[in-house]
Amino acid sequence: MLKLRLQFFIVMLVIFSLLTTGLYVFIKLSFKQDFWKYIEQKETRFAQPLIVDLTKNFHEQKSWEWISDWESYVVAKLESGTREYRKANPKQFGDPIPEPPSLAPDGTLIHQEIIINEQTQRMFREWRRMPPMFALRFIFLLDADRELIAGKKQDLNEAFLIPLMDENRVVGYLGIPYNPAVRDLQDADFAQGQEHKLSLIILIALVIAGLASFPLAHLLTKRINYLVRQVNLFSAGNYREKVSLKGHDELTELAQHLNNLGETLERSENTRRQWVADISHELRTPIAVLQAELEAVEDGVRPMDSDTVTRLISHSQRLKHLVNDLYELSLTDLGGMTYRKNTMDLASLLQESVNNMQPQFSLQDIELKLSLPNSPVMIFGDHNRLQQLFVNLLKNSLQYTNAPGITLVSLKVEQQQAIISVEDTAPGVAEEHHEKLFERLYRADSSRHRTTGGAGLGLSICKNIVTAHEGKITTGNSELGGLKITINLPCAKDHL
Repeated sequence: MLKLRLQFFIVMLVIFSLLTTGLYVFIKLSFKQDFWKYIEQKETRFAQPLIVDLTKNFHEQKSWEWISDWESYVVAKLESGTREYRKANPKQFGDPIPEPPSLAPDGTLIHQEIIINEQTQRMFREWRRMPPMFALRFIFLLDADRELIAGKKQDLNEAFLIPLMDENRVVGYLGIPYNPAVRDLQDADFAQGQEHKLSLIILIALVIAGLASFPLAHLLTKRINYLVRQVNLFSAGNYREKVSLKGHDELTELAQHLNNLGETLERSENTRRQWVADISHELRTPIAVLQAELEAVEDGVRPMDSDTVTRLISHSQRLKHLVNDLYELSLTDLGGMTYRKNTMDLASLLQESVNNMQPQFSLQDIELKLSLPNSPVMIFGDHNRLQQLFVNLLKNSLQYTNAPGITLVSLKVEQQQAIISVEDTAPGVAEEHHEKLFERLYRADSSRHRTTGGAGLGLSICKNIVTAHEGKITTGNSELGGLKITINLPCAKDHL
């Protein structure tokens, strides 16, 4: 398996290689195309007067039949065009203009005594731009189909073909043979030499890219290794260790998220341990009481009468309720609690739940009151789960309200929400304990003692049921002096 560092190195090296190769191909083609275009423009610049006159005459005559003595026409037109250009640009060439040196028929310069000065040197440079006389004789003219009209037939691959345009269409081509010096540039030695130099540059660029890729890959993987080390610490159960990366990139942000994850895992682990300890303690209490009662009967300390049986049944019922609550809570956590929802009247369900609990409240000398709206309150929910919710809330109030006392249940509709509140008289719960009341096995022991209630799982189950119905449950202080629990449930859309 390739290390991440090596993978980074290979990827970056491949990218640099593709980049340099692309540059090599682009520069090679671009240089060849632009260079020969420049050569063509330079070598054919002297023929501009001829091109202008040919185009003008064709436009007037609408044919090439007016051409008779082609060589004389070419020489005369090029010489007159050169002189007109010099007269139009006196500052460039100076004035007066010396006569050009005479040329022999073979194109060589006939010796003349002339004064060599700066102006003459400029003139010679301009004359040297003109091709020799033998080259002028090989200038030829083609029609639009590249058929020869005037001049000597030449190899088209050995000449520059300049299109002649009339009314946005090609009417012919002026052919100018390559300068022998220009053809020499196309030799294989020159081309190969240029390719060798370009290849050497590309090779150097690849070496530099390789040298730069390795430390860059090392820098990236070094920071990633810190993150891998942190994950390994989490796997080993060490959540206190923090990773610190400097910077403002995604890896730094990931490091911060890992630190936050470590804190969350640490809290979850502490909660899990406390959860196991609390469950063990809750289960031990009724089992120990049952065992003590049975041993007392066995030893003859307590008679096996109806009172003893009643106490044993009471302790076993408490143990049964604890186990049932744990089972219900585990179902809600795992998503295993089933919900069969349909449109129902919440007011009717609340009335039914209060009627069922009324006898138990009367036995404890606690008055149970109910306030309902005049019209039905329709919601989309599970009848059995919502009844379980209301019974748990009423039992919680019954267990933690001093007698004589009052428990008030009310229902109202505000802003498309059904609001149910259950509040009771003293004792109350301090505000710092309100948010923790829905935690498993939690009690505010300062006012609600273990001897008066269950294991502290009822409100956790209530919260899960409310959440499953897309609602919200909160706690607060009641004006009656005790605790107030408020539930918000969305009303059915068909009855808004």
